[in-house]
Amino acid sequence: MNKHDYKIGEVASLLATSIRTIRFYEEGGLIQPIRTGKGTRLYNNKHVTRLKVILSLTQSGFSIDSIRKIVQLRTNSKTGDESSRQVIHHFNEIQELINNQILKLNTISQEISMASDIVSKCKGCTNHPSSKGCPNCYVKSELGHIELLNLVWDTE
Repeated sequence: MNKHDYKIGEVASLLATSIRTIRFYEEGGLIQPIRTGKGTRLYNNKHVTRLKVILSLTQSGFSIDSIRKIVQLRTNSKTGDESSRQVIHHFNEIQELINNQILKLNTISQEISMASDIVSKCKGCTNHPSSKGCPNCYVKSELGHIELLNLVWDTE
């Protein structure tokens, strides 16, 4: 064992994940640790960096299959040119998905901000927060404009 090799438990601690998660990634073909003669899994700094990337992608919503595709693109290519084209194409697809998700999240964020502003107008109101208790509520008047408010207002 090199001084820069880590056992699976050490890697799990370093990355704030579980041993089971690391084994799952190994079973999925995303990482291949070094094995000692007795079968102990050893990980070097390159393994740890690779696992960091995998964890970051999975925590961001990427599936194991999509990560596996990235892992296999270069090794399944016949030439560097083919590999380069495939990796760039795949990264561009991923970037487009991310940009679309960012747009959706920005829209949701704006809606939350607007809904918060509307709901804050109820501060100090002594009426029951319902259609019956507050028939002229400002929140109710904005239901058609800010869809998120439909989650906080009664459905009468």
